[in-house]
Amino acid sequence: MTSIRLIAPLGLLLLGLACTREDAAALRRRPILAPAASGWVRLPLDGDAQRQMKGAWIGDAEGRSVPFLEAREGLWESRTLALDHLLTGRDAEGRPTAEFSLKLPEGWRVGERETLELDFDLDGHAPWVAQVKTERRREDEGDAFIAYDAPAATHLYDLSPSGHRHTLHLPWDGQRYRLVLVASQGEAPRIRGLSVRAETRPEALEAELALEGTLSPEPGRPRTWRLTLPDTERIVGLDLVLAPPAAPLAPDVRVGEHAETERPGMAQTMAQTWTGGDLVWNLPALGTRSSRIALAPTLAKTLTLTLPDGATPQQVRALVRRQTLIFPVEAGQAYVLHLGGEAKPAPGSLGALPSLQVLTAAAPLTLGASEPDPQGLPRRVGADERARPWMPWVAGVAVLVLAAVAWKLLKESPAA
Repeated sequence: MTSIRLIAPLGLLLLGLACTREDAAALRRRPILAPAASGWVRLPLDGDAQRQMKGAWIGDAEGRSVPFLEAREGLWESRTLALDHLLTGRDAEGRPTAEFSLKLPEGWRVGERETLELDFDLDGHAPWVAQVKTERRREDEGDAFIAYDAPAATHLYDLSPSGHRHTLHLPWDGQRYRLVLVASQGEAPRIRGLSVRAETRPEALEAELALEGTLSPEPGRPRTWRLTLPDTERIVGLDLVLAPPAAPLAPDVRVGEHAETERPGMAQTMAQTWTGGDLVWNLPALGTRSSRIALAPTLAKTLTLTLPDGATPQQVRALVRRQTLIFPVEAGQAYVLHLGGEAKPAPGSLGALPSLQVLTAAAPLTLGASEPDPQGLPRRVGADERARPWMPWVAGVAVLVLAAVAWKLLKESPAA
């Protein structure tokens, strides 16, 4: 009987540790601005919501889960578009030029995918770097072309054996395009032909934020600098301005010490490294500079960059574009983004629908202030998670109790 009385408290303690409990302290919700019309909407997340995406779900006024998609690379299958009236040659100033119209698949409209990927067939003598001047128009807008005012100059180049790029990405907002190659270094190549694919590439969009952070030399690593941001952000590129003069070069960029990329199966604890991608340079004597480096979207707080001998960063900014959610709404209905708990599943998959012309839509919805969430699903804290900090103490108590029980049994045995 004495042994049972001693063992019972230990059993109750272990049983209590084995039980799971629910943690509702972290449950928060963010009201979503009521939509003015029914249909597809975009919901760009701010930094706070972006960092709480794990377990997030969207609910209506009754707490029912609304299906949504995350705007990410590969959300929709890319598709090759046929070209109509392709003309290649040179303009009045002798610059290589190409002009073409897009043949749209049945049921498609301009902007069915957000981006056009142009793959050029070029004939030139390396080394050369050429800036691409772009104009476009819709078929229903007459003969007037409108120049594409890019946030940063776009270039094609061939610096063999250092590398080359003959692929260009443009927003899909027209049906007929005119492209002109303007030489920045060497002689611009002749355009022999090109192919076009329609796709969705969130990292190719204009960044929402350009964060400078803190730039400092990396100890023990020559020609390497570290950029530290105030908080974890979704980095989609760099704006790297080199101290002049600097000819085209490819820096090594290492994003995050514990980076997590958005592509399925790519989450890992090692940093992601990009080498030999976009080239950067700064040549004031020639009036040309390029500073944009595109990266796959990666959640990180730090990044490092390594430059060749003689190259020095004059300014480095991390380009940030936060995640966007896409979902269907009914006009005037209230919707809420639930954060901090378990995700409430919604039936079906929106990805099976044939057409989602939403990323080019105007007036995205906005999030309201954070508030307590009575409709949220608490996160269940398992026994292993709760008991882990106390395990050494529990083990010590268990050993002492078992030793006392054994000693008691030895004293009460007839042999004693």
